[in-house]
Amino acid sequence: MNLVFAALLLLSISLPVLAKEWKGMEPGKTSKSEVIDKFGAPTKEFSKGGKLSDGIRYEGEDAIEGALQADFFFDMNEKLYRIDVIPARELTRKQVVRVYGKDYMEGTTKKGLKYIRYTKKGLTIFFESEKVMIFLFTKDTSGRK
Repeated sequence: MNLVFAALLLLSISLPVLAKEWKGMEPGKTSKSEVIDKFGAPTKEFSKGGKLSDGIRYEGEDAIEGALQADFFFDMNEKLYRIDVIPARELTRKQVVRVYGKDYMEGTTKKGLKYIRYTKKGLTIFFESEKVMIFLFTKDTSGRK
């Protein structure tokens, strides 16, 4: 799974996108305290340094409805920068396209992970054998309002 997170970091930096919210939390707008107020104390807190200064995780008994695991990453000002969500139920590529539409680009990382990216929505989804591995919601880094 570390390969997935390395790939996610590279993709989150590579293209500017608009933020897609998840469960009311919107990258670039929501604060760390707002995430904790909504979902309660996290299972784990961690520090990455750099752009993704701090992170919190909800999993196990603390998992957020619909997710096995949800990681929230914050910038140095404690604003939400990115959300990584491992879905609780199995989802297929076909289901994702049915929900989010066909306006996406697709690719494969250097490590061979397949993904589709909804650039206008700030959403990237990684797949393993046509099954969703993880959703990545990112902050707009383009400077657009």
